[in-house]
Amino acid sequence: MAGLIDIEGYSDSVVNICPDSTKGEVIELEGLYIQLPKKPKKSDILYHDKKKADQRWMREEIPEALKAIRSMDEWYESPREFREKYTPYIDQEFKRRKYGVWFYNNGEPTYITGRHYMILQWSKFDVGYPYYFVFQRKLFLHMHACEVDPRCLGQNFVKCRRSGYTNMISSVLVDEATQVKEKLLGIQSKTGKDAQENIFMKKVVPVFSAYPFFFKPIQDGTTNPRMELAFREPSKRITKNNKVTRRGDALNTIINWKNTVNNAYDGEKTHRLYLDESGKWEKPADINEAWRIEKTCLIVGRKIIGKAYVGSTVNPMDKGGEEYRVLYYDSDPKDRNENGRTKSGLYSIFIPAYEALEGFFDVYGNCIEDDPASPVMGIDGEMIEIGSKTYLKNERASLKGRHSELNEIIRQFPWTIEEAFRDSIESSLFNVGKIYEQIDYNNNMYPNPVVKGNFIWKEKDKEVVFSPTSNGRFRISWMPKPEDRNKIVDNRGKIFPGNPHIGVGGVDSYDLDQTLDNRGSKGALHMYNKFNMHAPSNMFVLEYASRPDLASIFYEDVLMAAVYYGYPLLIENNKYGIVRYFEQRGFDGYLMDRPNHLKAPGSKSVRTKGIPSNSVDVIQSHAQAIEAYIHSHVGDNIDTGEPGNMYFNKTLEDWIGYRIDKRTKFDLTISSGLCLLAAQKVKVKEESRSNFSDKQFFRKFKPKSYHS
Repeated sequence: MAGLIDIEGYSDSVVNICPDSTKGEVIELEGLYIQLPKKPKKSDILYHDKKKADQRWMREEIPEALKAIRSMDEWYESPREFREKYTPYIDQEFKRRKYGVWFYNNGEPTYITGRHYMILQWSKFDVGYPYYFVFQRKLFLHMHACEVDPRCLGQNFVKCRRSGYTNMISSVLVDEATQVKEKLLGIQSKTGKDAQENIFMKKVVPVFSAYPFFFKPIQDGTTNPRMELAFREPSKRITKNNKVTRRGDALNTIINWKNTVNNAYDGEKTHRLYLDESGKWEKPADINEAWRIEKTCLIVGRKIIGKAYVGSTVNPMDKGGEEYRVLYYDSDPKDRNENGRTKSGLYSIFIPAYEALEGFFDVYGNCIEDDPASPVMGIDGEMIEIGSKTYLKNERASLKGRHSELNEIIRQFPWTIEEAFRDSIESSLFNVGKIYEQIDYNNNMYPNPVVKGNFIWKEKDKEVVFSPTSNGRFRISWMPKPEDRNKIVDNRGKIFPGNPHIGVGGVDSYDLDQTLDNRGSKGALHMYNKFNMHAPSNMFVLEYASRPDLASIFYEDVLMAAVYYGYPLLIENNKYGIVRYFEQRGFDGYLMDRPNHLKAPGSKSVRTKGIPSNSVDVIQSHAQAIEAYIHSHVGDNIDTGEPGNMYFNKTLEDWIGYRIDKRTKFDLTISSGLCLLAAQKVKVKEESRSNFSDKQFFRKFKPKSYHS
């Protein structure tokens, strides 16, 4: 039987997918190790007798004599000689359905699962029978591993447009339902109408209708059902001559669909569950909440009794995308608990658009990714002259400067999982187009200007050094010259940072009594070079986002970075633990008082560390400072066309999702904005902002005047 095995040299258990447990090649897909069946002898591999160039997947027509048979009753009523002649053919199809098939593909022995065979050979859609595509083979292999792995609740596939996943799962549901007894297989999509019309009625029912008679169990209901496909004994009317009903060989298995609510299948023992377009479920539906409830339908005690198929392109973050992003990253097979399961129980997989782009498949099902030396015949009969990567690059290049359209093309046809989860421009406070320009530029930089590492004391409270390490908490893109590091000014026994003329820092902190909260907030720190003549200007040079077990560890990290750079720090003063820590260590001179330009008009000149986080004026100024910085220093410069020098993608991505009404969730946005506020010398005049933005982040109202 297929299942988990341990193989020396592999960090995790390997999922063997051979029904007979033969042991062949081990492949890796998205952190999941999968062992294929053992390659059979050459004569047992399809197309072994063909020339290499002619070896490719070809669907075989059912024998003409069997096309007229509509049911098993007709089969058993046919002559014995007829049945004896075609029984080997039928047995072969059942064997291929169970064990899969090996075939030569342009000289390469290639294994496809039984599920994959069933969609290619027996699943007819409105456009006919599907082609063989290499990327879909990956998906079916991954799917089969999810099905046989006892630790896994199913597959979670983030897809590009028109990848054929709905067809795949519709075929799988019919294949499974026509084999198992007394099971429930369910379907949900972004709306109940989509589940019913686009999947159940247009995919599932036609696939079953086109099945050959030998794969069709007894069916109850109409030939074109709208609510459920039921494989049970048709009901019989009780009459004088028919006083009892006879139980036949019905499977008593059902495929149905339900409306998109979080608890649609709650309480029902479910064998298979398809959650379609999960990245597009909008409130009040929530894919995370729905999965939390409905995965219990697939588990009895500690045993997994059912599997789910979750797949989607991704909506903007405020329209279901954010919830799906959480589910995707909770499904990482490289991150398991002590029971061997991922946080969600699913296994995630992503396939880049350039591997799955229509119009670029050759006759062997390979996607022509790079430009071919000479035109290649496509599987659709048309010549392929450029690669899918070039085509997608050309589409993107043609939209340069048209940020909204470019962003949508990238979201719909992503090259990376980060691109798949891009937000729409319209849903962000800031200029997402420029932010994504910068992210793209950063991703293509070689070598990467950002180095990970940690700070450590070489001499306690006097000298800090930076130690590069791949799992470091700090990310830096620039550091001061050796002679400018660890500059400390002693003013009458009180110490201050030595490089305030070069840069400043911003800190989003947390207090000791908040370390056990459940919101998952991190401590965040940025260092920023303001305009100066001694170092690169207007540039973030350090990024930190971490939540050590103790807040004091975070405070010490911040202190060491401040000493190393010699920069003063601006904090939010509603979290005063870091102030007390710096005071105890004798470094409170490194914490900035509230800048004068951020004080309320007419307020008394009281010296206080940091600025309040709940002040409407401060929150407004904070957002405007980030917007101004993005306008001038992120993405392509409007005047020169040169890219910006903001190299920290985590911060850029945090800016994209930033929401003022949920600002506490965006630690990096808070700390980076505090840097920019600290770098300001005078209050920014309204007319200076009008060049890049005339919007207000809060609506302001003049109070009414009342006269007696």
